[in-house]
Amino acid sequence: MYTIGKLSKNTGVTVRTLDYYDEIGLIKPSSKTEGGHRLYSEDDILRLERVLALKYMGFSLEQIKSILENSMLTWQESIKQQLELVKREQERLQTLEQALLGVSYSIEMEGGINWQIIFSIIQLYQQDPEDALKQYKDYLNNDEMKKIMDMNVKNMSEEDIRDWMKVISEIKNNLDIDPASKKAQKLVENFENQANKMFGNDEELLENMGEALRNFKEGIAFYPINKEVIHFIESVYMAKGDWRNDS
Repeated sequence: MYTIGKLSKNTGVTVRTLDYYDEIGLIKPSSKTEGGHRLYSEDDILRLERVLALKYMGFSLEQIKSILENSMLTWQESIKQQLELVKREQERLQTLEQALLGVSYSIEMEGGINWQIIFSIIQLYQQDPEDALKQYKDYLNNDEMKKIMDMNVKNMSEEDIRDWMKVISEIKNNLDIDPASKKAQKLVENFENQANKMFGNDEELLENMGEALRNFKEGIAFYPINKEVIHFIESVYMAKGDWRNDS
């Protein structure tokens, strides 16, 4: 048998916490000494270990009490429920991470804080990714939209994002140069190489994205690409005689 002090020392759980567990009926000592001191049995210690394990997994004390008092089936169901909660929390944190990175990169791209862009990025990540791309449904099919969503949320490393921003930033800083110049053609070549790397050389998807961006009125889904970047790329293609646009 263990006194509360010895149990606290051996498990690292404070006496105050053990007092509280006793008070709420989560872990009650099996017996007491003649002087009224609590004594904990091996079974009590095993119960404490289960409590600590469940608490580590994210269960509330109320949930833990219910699990311990019910059948093994309830235990399994509760773990399954908690796993689902953990998965949703992971998705929420992943989305938050993307939003924070987007804001950070926008400050780098704009050379300072542009609140309109920052608010748009925050709003973008607060909504369902499918809703964010609905305005482009006339240009992108469901598979293409899924590919873009997966790239944004799952497949873009920090290095990918920085490389992507670099090629677009270079274009934005050179919008006024001669489209027929070697420098302009090199900028577009860099853009193409990075876009192909990100989208797996899917030329049809890239063409449809370009068509969507040429025609959209408002939106942040493809930031930092905007109409000016698309217009620059078009002008370089036209200067080379490579631009094929049926519109």
